[in-house]
Amino acid sequence: FVRERLELLLDDGLQSEDGLYANCLAGDLPADGVVTGIGKIHGRTVCVLANDSTIKAGSWGKRTVEKMIRIQETAEKLNCPLLYLVDSAGARITDQLEMFPGRRGAGRIFYNQVKLSGKVPQICLLFGPSAAGGAYIPAFCDIVVMVEGNASMYLGSPRMAEMVIGEKVDLETMGGAKMHCSVSGCGDVLAKTEQEAIAYARKYLSYFPNNYAERGKVEAPKPPASFDKSIDELIPKNQNVPFDMYKLIERIIDEDSFCEVKKLFAPELITGLGRINGQSVGIIANQP
Repeated sequence: FVRERLELLLDDGLQSEDGLYANCLAGDLPADGVVTGIGKIHGRTVCVLANDSTIKAGSWGKRTVEKMIRIQETAEKLNCPLLYLVDSAGARITDQLEMFPGRRGAGRIFYNQVKLSGKVPQICLLFGPSAAGGAYIPAFCDIVVMVEGNASMYLGSPRMAEMVIGEKVDLETMGGAKMHCSVSGCGDVLAKTEQEAIAYARKYLSYFPNNYAERGKVEAPKPPASFDKSIDELIPKNQNVPFDMYKLIERIIDEDSFCEVKKLFAPELITGLGRINGQSVGIIANQP
């Protein structure tokens, strides 16, 4: 299941896996519920961290945390992008005394995320729940892609809310993908399927270098999309007349290069990435 996702994400699957036999003496916890390793996307080395939801709902144990910390340290050492494939119920109740204390406790994961921020791209693909402390992982990433109908992000579940304050709320309203992508802004992209989410992550990564010290790859230039109207004709002379900013963006950037971010959140502003003469650019535009 989780390995099928990695096969879709990576060019040729995992080239090197870390901690495959973690917790091997526990027959029901292969790899301790998380797959970490190194692979390639578009021929570029990346590190991946993927929760296995078929193992105790992808929950964390002591060795899970250690594997997560190790792959973050590997990404820092290699100066390469790190992708998080999140599908986890959070920390295991039975392991909490072991996994939280110390310099290599669960808090180190979030410390490392902040440390990596601005150094290498960190991309989160949210396929299922991201509960409790695990909800901090998407929050610290550069971009969060959520799968509609499956992904959710919350500190406490609807059942917990009802038990504590008596309020009944469904999961989608409390922390569902559509809510986070349109209301809270914690989600950046709402994907209809897992395949769409993975394809977006691969495309998004193509706009960035491996790390802050490198220059981004310049793609083969393409002319902008052709329209019947020129740019002057697309923009009305009367400033009180609205027009579609998407058409103007497509008229400026290389054809088919627009990669929108936060489409559902604050729709009066368009944000995303594109290319001009093959060079990656950021786009911020008001939508009249």
